Amino acid sequence: MDDTQPQYLDDRMFVMGVWPMRVARDPEDNHQSVVFYDTTPPQPSLWAVTTYLNVEGYPIAGINHFEREDIARAYKAGVEPSIPLVSLGGQSPSEPMSLEDYAAWKTANNLGDFDPDKAPRLQGQDRGDIVMQTKEQFTAGLEQVARALSGPPEA
Repeated sequence: MDDTQPQYLDDRMFVMGVWPMRVARDPEDNHQSVVFYDTTPPQPSLWAVTTYLNVEGYPIAGINHFEREDIARAYKAGVEPSIPLVSLGGQSPSEPMSLEDYAAWKTANNLGDFDPDKAPRLQGQDRGDIVMQTKEQFTAGLEQVARALSGPPEA
């Protein structure tokens, strides 16, 4: 058995969640994103679509930033059906399911979103995660969101 391969908790290689968050920049232009799982952040706040590796402990694999919750939820719904699957050898589906079919597939297979109660690193009250990104990583994430929200290129 190859112990270097992650042991995924189901067919999805990643799971996602939408959470309130705050962003701060340090003097070196790095970005610190604080994701709030239990409490409402100080206002004004932003929203995060956080992507977690679907393995024990759910380490954070990525974070995207949004000004409004509805846009964050629309982004999550739009990209979630393209998550790579173990059954596809770690590839994304060549034809992602519709949002309705994906929701039905998740329900039929008893699959949920990220649950902070299942992440041992998150203990006690006022749970949260801190994600540090360079300016380049932060900008790349904003560009990824812009591409996804603009839809496929015109033919």
